[in-house]
Amino acid sequence: MPWVLFAKLGSVEIPSAGMQFLFTLGGVPVALALLIDRRFHLEKSGRGIFYGLMVGILSAIGTLALFVAYRAGGSASVITTATSLYPMVTVILAVAILRERLTIVQIVGLGFATAAFVIFSL
Repeated sequence: MPWVLFAKLGSVEIPSAGMQFLFTLGGVPVALALLIDRRFHLEKSGRGIFYGLMVGILSAIGTLALFVAYRAGGSASVITTATSLYPMVTVILAVAILRERLTIVQIVGLGFATAAFVIFSL
């Protein structure tokens, strides 16, 4: 993804907090376009709004951690690979909390993803 390249380059040039601010500011035109496309119709579900805000807050914290890791001089290839495994946490939580079931193929896929990360980080 091209944004990762810009994230690494920017994190070397400016502090992580500044990168987080600019990252958020960069999303404003997209949010406005989506709002215009919906003719300024806002959601009414309190639970949905809560979940949407939680996604935003947790994503912002995760992105800030990514910028901090890049700024600390870590390898972009290893950091990006490690953070790209976040769906594994989602899978674990979905199984534990939502009682979702995994197929054998999905379990094998998780194993391959883990092995790929270990090999890639060597």
